Amino acid sequence: MKPLTLGDVTVTSVVERDGPWRPPEIMYPTCDKETALAHLKTMAPYVYDAAQNMLVITYQTYIVQTPHHTILIDTCLGEDKGYGPPHDFPKQPWLDGMAANGLSFEDIDYVFCTHLHIDHCGWNTRLIDGRWVPTFPNAKYIFSRKEYETWEEETKKGAHPPGNVWSQNCLPIVEAGQAMLVDDDFMLDDTIWLTPTPGHSPGHVCVNLKSGGKQGLFSGDMMHHALQCIEPDWSSCFCWDADQSARTRRKVLDSVADTDTVVLPAHFPGPTAGHVVGDGDTWRFKFLDD
Repeated sequence: MKPLTLGDVTVTSVVERDGPWRPPEIMYPTCDKETALAHLKTMAPYVYDAAQNMLVITYQTYIVQTPHHTILIDTCLGEDKGYGPPHDFPKQPWLDGMAANGLSFEDIDYVFCTHLHIDHCGWNTRLIDGRWVPTFPNAKYIFSRKEYETWEEETKKGAHPPGNVWSQNCLPIVEAGQAMLVDDDFMLDDTIWLTPTPGHSPGHVCVNLKSGGKQGLFSGDMMHHALQCIEPDWSSCFCWDADQSARTRRKVLDSVADTDTVVLPAHFPGPTAGHVVGDGDTWRFKFLDD
């Protein structure tokens, strides 16, 4: 996405990977393929690869620079996590993107994770001399307490989410004294705060931004694709609670529709950022460049 200015805050993103990813009928188990294809024909061409019947999905980290802090929101998959296909793609683009933005690991003040799935907390840690250590030595990492404790319990039960996320990406942060386990309405300051948005995961949160009369919403995986604005009841195959995910999505979309709030989803391709506009009983996503 192009750099975006909201009041005194600048926002850009570092892309780890993008391109065709999954067919709509796989991504959304309750979707009707013909309905999905009809919707996709009305949407920007960069959101769907018709030749492969695959939605285009981007993995990215947002860089938020306020007058006081340099913040990362979600940290993609990271290196050396042991993932097989399709998650074994090169991770160098993410490192190159950080460097292109003039940032070193030491420059980061806060890391916010909207949730603790593999593609949102991977760069939290790096493997150094056989140990997982925090990637950003000067940062505080903001985790929803509910989210953290849920995956801690699941790991203790032997459920082991893919890649053993809690053990690799989360526990080392706590052990290093860099974690902040917070309530789901936590406020960092007047500029950045959280909103609870459960469903995709137990403690999923959105990150709110307000500066100079401008507002933004980093929506994480509240939705993965613009299709879910038109069909908000289509929850992804990765959702912890599909029904709760749909209820949350409707609530959030309704709250930002036809406002000036810039919505910044984690996985939208192309311009990424945009506005939600009402369309009868549902909504559409209008990318900023449309």
